[in-house]
Amino acid sequence: MSSQATSSEQIDDPEMGSTWFYSLAGIIFFVVFCLAVCVMFFGVQRDFEQVRVIDELPAFSTNLRHEQQGLLGQYGRYEEEVDDKQVERLRIPITHAMELITKQGN
Repeated sequence: MSSQATSSEQIDDPEMGSTWFYSLAGIIFFVVFCLAVCVMFFGVQRDFEQVRVIDELPAFSTNLRHEQQGLLGQYGRYEEEVDDKQVERLRIPITHAMELITKQGN
């Protein structure tokens, strides 16, 4: 009989104002939460790239680059193997080489 007593009671619908309020508050909270998570994620990712990619200088390639730039600015001789023969070559500064190339073109 207790089941009949509960079925005879009428359950009212919730008020429309409170339903709208809770729905809008939930949507606003969800959007703010998603934006906060995105900002934190991309902030950490940017810091990670800054530390790993930009701030880390490869020592080997930096030293090699300085050495090669120094060689480009001075005269010198070196030997190179061509068809199983040692050939002596002359190294000249790159600026002088560019001048010679432009003179040959005229």
